Amino acid sequence: MERLESSDTGTTLSAVTGLHHVFTHLLLERAIQRTFKSEGEDSARNKLNKWYKEMFEDTLKSFHKLLNHPEKGVQELALSSLLKLLQCEGLHPITRKTSYGFPYKRLKVIIAEVVSVSEDHRHLVTLLQEYLECQDFLFYTLLAVTEVVKTHAQTHTQTDTLTDTPVTFMNNLILLVEKLKVPPPGSSRPLVPPLLFLRPPQEELFRRVLVALPDLAMPHLDKPLALTGFFMESYNMGGAISLLALQGVFILINKHDLDYPDFYKKLYALLEPTVFHVKYRARFFMLCDLFLSSTHLPEYIAASFVKRLARLSLMAPSCCLPLIIKFILNLLIRFPGLKKLVHNTSVTDCAGDPYQPGEADPALTKANQSSLWEVATLQHHGMPVVSRAAQFTKKQALPQTEVDLGELVDQGYDELFERSCKVTVKEGIATTFVRPQGLFLYPEGKMADTWVI
Repeated sequence: MERLESSDTGTTLSAVTGLHHVFTHLLLERAIQRTFKSEGEDSARNKLNKWYKEMFEDTLKSFHKLLNHPEKGVQELALSSLLKLLQCEGLHPITRKTSYGFPYKRLKVIIAEVVSVSEDHRHLVTLLQEYLECQDFLFYTLLAVTEVVKTHAQTHTQTDTLTDTPVTFMNNLILLVEKLKVPPPGSSRPLVPPLLFLRPPQEELFRRVLVALPDLAMPHLDKPLALTGFFMESYNMGGAISLLALQGVFILINKHDLDYPDFYKKLYALLEPTVFHVKYRARFFMLCDLFLSSTHLPEYIAASFVKRLARLSLMAPSCCLPLIIKFILNLLIRFPGLKKLVHNTSVTDCAGDPYQPGEADPALTKANQSSLWEVATLQHHGMPVVSRAAQFTKKQALPQTEVDLGELVDQGYDELFERSCKVTVKEGIATTFVRPQGLFLYPEGKMADTWVI
């Protein structure tokens, strides 16, 4: 036991390994549990068993302290030993006569140490993943995490700022929650998702919570509408936070009958040039594609989104133009009445366009009276992939099936460059109609009069 506190790392590791083997053997032999009533409490064997129990508890406490050891190797070995002893004690309980009993209280202490307030324990969270494959361990881990978070929330003063919860605690907690493979709804008793009791302290953590909630928490809530205030507050913050809150708000509207008539108005406002430069661009456009697939969406609202995207195509990065054009094409296929935007020859430029881009309400933009002159302009774009995609405005009939946007949402300049490099071309492509005779020697050219070499 004294070697566990040694300053030498090798000595500490050896002590942990040795004590782990000793108490594993004692648990398997039921030496810690066994009492001999016929011999009395003061008998030598009963005193020995009592001493075993005391040493076992002291060893576990020492292992818990080692979870905050300066060396990560010691931390990992201590956690591994704690988990293996936990598993062994579950099969051979020291306080019950049953053949199996999960030592939940011990697990809760371990989880509380792993999601430490002061130490970054991401390497310890990774070790837990192997045990989380077991359903009983997963179930009790969910219970433990929930109780640990509740306790933390009750012991820390709650304010209206995002600086209530320590950053390290939130990082450890979210990493652990991301490792949990929660069974589908109906397969087990739904648990209160632990993330709901906290207020994340930084914008980056706030984003991770918004990403995790729809998939990890909402399917297991008895009353998902309890999240309405949280998602609405996030949705109204603007920027990337609003983008990430979209999915949660849409789930509440679509599956839980939340009445929020301004949803598409807010979504329309998020379509700005900056959306092409945010980290979550791919997620945003995939969600937009989902939201605009509703058959109950009025045609004039869809027309506003088509025109908004078309107008953005004039200022978006070139690598995003194929995505915008294909997105517009998909909307035209979903709403056949919008084909008039393609064939409306009365509007050919911005000057005569009745569309009002400054109008915040998509129902009042007069987009259905406009045309897709912006997309027609892209037929003359310098990048072949863009000009080809915009050719549909010349055709009388549109494609019958929609285009999968999955390959386009993450497309950047690197992908476009690599694709261009793979294009095979014929030899002898003419680059000029006059064969050069020198650096500046061209017939009827004035460059030679301008430069002196």
